[in-house]
Amino acid sequence: MALQPNPPSRYVKAIQYASMTDLLTHFRQTLEGENHKPIQELDDINAAMILSDLCVFLGLSDQNRRKVLGARAATYIDQTLAAQVGLTIQH
Repeated sequence: MALQPNPPSRYVKAIQYASMTDLLTHFRQTLEGENHKPIQELDDINAAMILSDLCVFLGLSDQNRRKVLGARAATYIDQTLAAQVGLTIQH
């Protein structure tokens, strides 16, 4: 009989959820701090950018971030960042 993996205990899940809650709360606070507005007033932020930032914030590799975003959104992010770098270099 093959060994079956044990599902995480409720205690482990509670710790994982608490940790994820803390990370997401900190991410929200970072967004608000960088934009100087509460999150509900951040109308000008693109969902792909938020998801990309969240992936980076959570420490995902670039490959995994691209997997989460999908090819089209990853290309969009790359082009947007390249344009921002280009504007910075011009000034």
